[in-house]
Amino acid sequence: MMGCDLLEDGSTRGFYQNAYDGKDFLALNEDMTGFIAADAAAEITKRKWEDEDEAERRKHYLQNTCIEWLKKYVSYGRKVLERKEPPTVRVSGKEADGILTLSCRAYGFYPRAISVSWLKDGEVRDQETEWGSVAPNSDGTYYTWASIDARPEEKDKYRCRVEHASLLEPGLHAWETESNWFTIVVAVAVAVLALIAAIAAFVMWKQKSGKKDYDKAPSSDRGSDSSSRGIPA
Repeated sequence: MMGCDLLEDGSTRGFYQNAYDGKDFLALNEDMTGFIAADAAAEITKRKWEDEDEAERRKHYLQNTCIEWLKKYVSYGRKVLERKEPPTVRVSGKEADGILTLSCRAYGFYPRAISVSWLKDGEVRDQETEWGSVAPNSDGTYYTWASIDARPEEKDKYRCRVEHASLLEPGLHAWETESNWFTIVVAVAVAVLALIAAIAAFVMWKQKSGKKDYDKAPSSDRGSDSSSRGIPA
């Protein structure tokens, strides 16, 4: 197994590991000048390969050929690899036995690296926070969560802070209780019903006004049945 990395500062690094019969055998050391033997049997191969400058050949491959291929294939997928999808954040709370558990969930973000933390009065509370792993979604984005236990009466002191490459600055999110959401939903529903009622009243008024105008008009203006049907000879 072998691979190479091209770091942001332009430096490179590589690794080479060899196994035999399901067990570690030889590995290229960190500076790629020699090998590390996993057991006594591997020592024989280690001495042979180092006498033949095998480490130097592996180093040349990892620092040159591998990096060239890496740059080429990264360029092919740059549009996908460098895309940035901001997280959708939801904060929820559940109270039990006098303890309020606040959960902060981040969905649909890319790239994978993200920081989700809980703050109380602006102070980071990492020691009290429990984190979930960053897991992949079927569309290639990721999701994760962080939760913390709090006193119910102190819920307004907590904020979830989310930092991600897609965000210009960290986002702060508070828990909107169900009662607040219910009030908002009811207010919106009442406003919509009032608007519908006003429109219906206006339509009925227009219909009645049109009928009154027709009834008040002279018969000559409305025409007669005989003129519409024709006068028999």
